[in-house]
Amino acid sequence: MFGKVINLPFKVLAGVARAVQAQEAKRWDGHAERDAEAARATTGIDISVPDDFKPGDFHIDAKDAVALLETGCVLDVREAGGIPGAIHIPSNEVGIRLAELPADIKLAVVADQSTTSDKVVLFLRHRGLDDTWSVTGGMAAWSSQADPPGETHE
Repeated sequence: MFGKVINLPFKVLAGVARAVQAQEAKRWDGHAERDAEAARATTGIDISVPDDFKPGDFHIDAKDAVALLETGCVLDVREAGGIPGAIHIPSNEVGIRLAELPADIKLAVVADQSTTSDKVVLFLRHRGLDDTWSVTGGMAAWSSQADPPGETHE
């Protein structure tokens, strides 16, 4: 009888704990789906830089950028990518995949539009990759230099 009296508070506490757990489970019900949806909607890390960041000139012409396939590195930030020999990281993933970029080599960034590559270059220079350049004219300029009209390939 004495053992039953001593165990009574533990039984009461166990019942209270189960009730609290049930309430918590109801409160968090649906959060997993909401969080998964939010993760799918995320477009990447914000790569904006402070307005007072002044990196100097950061443009390179397409002819010099094409040469970097041999002597440096080219970063293709277009969604689909496709430049042979270039690193492909979509612009919305650059902030997440920063560690994949070489820190000690000249890097040309190519996008469909120069404004996109400018934004990526500003971000990379702000993060310490000082030898990073935006291809003036974007992919159109790159294509005209990488595969000039009238040039034959054998």
